[in-house]
Amino acid sequence: MTLALPEFSRQLQPMLPGWQVQQPADGCWLLHRAGRSVDIRCRPLPALQLGILQLPRLDVSIAFSGGSAEEQATFIADFQRHFRRGGG
Repeated sequence: MTLALPEFSRQLQPMLPGWQVQQPADGCWLLHRAGRSVDIRCRPLPALQLGILQLPRLDVSIAFSGGSAEEQATFIADFQRHFRRGGG
């Protein structure tokens, strides 16, 4: 993802209500709810250099434990909606 960790954290906040959240380390979120969990981890990557422009980047992984395939797909759809950005 082309964003910095503080921005990722800010954009993740609206998804967290209803989840028990643990943040064991910077860039890691463990979400728990009703017998299922989601493990979100961000790892900084070198910035993307476009001429004089530098874009921060993150390698983001999401792992699920428990829950149905439908619940997992719903989480990913919500995640994509919260992180959607307009181009131009």
